[in-house]
Amino acid sequence: MTMPARTHTPDRTNPDGTTTIKMQRACNGCGTQLGDVTDQEMARGINGLPLPDVRKECPTCGPTAPEPRCLPMTTVNGDKACLDGQCDHSVEPGADYCTNTDKHTACLTHSTIHSSGAITHAEPWPCQHTT
Repeated sequence: MTMPARTHTPDRTNPDGTTTIKMQRACNGCGTQLGDVTDQEMARGINGLPLPDVRKECPTCGPTAPEPRCLPMTTVNGDKACLDGQCDHSVEPGADYCTNTDKHTACLTHSTIHSSGAITHAEPWPCQHTT
């Protein structure tokens, strides 16, 4: 089963001669252009996270593509000063952060991330989604 087609926004020439473009997404399997990137794909790209597997959306790869795999993502919670290493709390030998922070694992595939990097919905790990 393939997904509904994405919007495909064409390039636009502005009155001043410049061109406005909309970033396009390609299939992970064959490279076919699928349409406009989503806000979530843009947020992942901006934050250096892997893009989702979109082979199910592709007319060529979709019929035989596996369901997208759940990917674990480790997050660190704490005060900004603690996360930036600017606090005066103790740090365990070999640790990256002070003792006032904690790590969690979430499912990247089913979590929602803002372009700023803020996680607005974190799906717990191990993920309970079946698709």
